[in-house]
Amino acid sequence: MRVRDVMHRPVATVHQGVPVTEAAVPLAEQGYAALPVLDDRDRLVGILTSGDVLRGTMSEDTRTVAEVMTAPVVAVAAYQDLADASRLLLSRGLRSIPVVEDDGHVVGIVSRGDLLRLLLKPDEAIGVSVQRRLDDYTGTRRWRAEVSGGRVTIQGLFADESERRIAIALARTVPGTRSATTAAPRQTDDPCPAASWSFDDA
Repeated sequence: MRVRDVMHRPVATVHQGVPVTEAAVPLAEQGYAALPVLDDRDRLVGILTSGDVLRGTMSEDTRTVAEVMTAPVVAVAAYQDLADASRLLLSRGLRSIPVVEDDGHVVGIVSRGDLLRLLLKPDEAIGVSVQRRLDDYTGTRRWRAEVSGGRVTIQGLFADESERRIAIALARTVPGTRSATTAAPRQTDDPCPAASWSFDDA
């Protein structure tokens, strides 16, 4: 299995010239363990952890990310074997590692949580990944994913046919998904209360 098969994308990043106090916002509000730091050409130059932020803000509020970030940074390529990333996470005591292209551009991030999900039963792993994609899209828990035998059912209220199709498309991006359907409660004010949409593999 390759790193690309489990990495999280898109990934939140921060530029090196940003004030530390500004960079602290996504770390605090979104719960990220770390943010890859980019230069002016959007190439990876470091990583900003919550510890870096705390040390930076304790001394001087005007410091930039470049002044407090951890560098050089450990990174892996998307085509590398996942075992390589696992060894780095464990041997270096890291919580996450940026994934980069050969030119240094960040394409994802892989964390210990991503590796732990591989230990789940197939349906559980698919469900976790689908739910994360749905929550990332809506910004909240509007829809709930259930999986049985690789078949995903997305339950919740949908504004229209387009939104249903988006939810299905998101589910089908998860490796192992055999089919995806939506199911919403019948309500008189539901603008699209008809039967669910379904797209199955041939």
